[in-house]
Amino acid sequence: MSLLSLGSRLLEQFGLKRPRSPLTREQAFEARPVRNPSLKWRLNDDDDVEVVIPRRSDRLGRVLGFLFYVPESRPLVLDEVGSRVWQLCDGERTVEEIIATLREEYKLDRREVEVSLTEYLRSLGKRGMIGFLVPEEMAREMGEEGNDLVGLPGVSTRDELEQARAQATVDDEETEQDEPGDDSDEVSPDEDSDNE
Repeated sequence: MSLLSLGSRLLEQFGLKRPRSPLTREQAFEARPVRNPSLKWRLNDDDDVEVVIPRRSDRLGRVLGFLFYVPESRPLVLDEVGSRVWQLCDGERTVEEIIATLREEYKLDRREVEVSLTEYLRSLGKRGMIGFLVPEEMAREMGEEGNDLVGLPGVSTRDELEQARAQATVDDEETEQDEPGDDSDEVSPDEDSDNE
């Protein structure tokens, strides 16, 4: 047990901190998954989602990046179903609505979709790729009073999420303007054959 979790448990025992109560199944299905706005993603040529995962920025990430060649970021390509789930995690649909959509589109049994989807969302959440918008009363029950967005570092409310999305859009536009146009240092097939 870590020192931090021990301290947290002690605070809970003395009534200085409310214990976190687990969500019920119904509450979990009412949460609205939302993509991390700081992650860049696109559809590749196969219509699969490609998410750019940045290297860890903590001390360990910097040391490993220095000692070994660890790129600043790496692409993570999601399969067809994973790509569809990623697109549905827009903060507008509940987990229940995503289950219904996947059942209809892929003609699967509810239980199959439910088990697979919840495990997949849990995996994305652990990686910090998605968070969950929750109703105010649910946030209070979880000990997150005043925070209607859980699971994303540095973003805890819907307003902060919108600001992060707006900032990501501005950053994307600036990056596109900084990149050279189509007529940069590309070699045409004609030029390439001249060099041989």
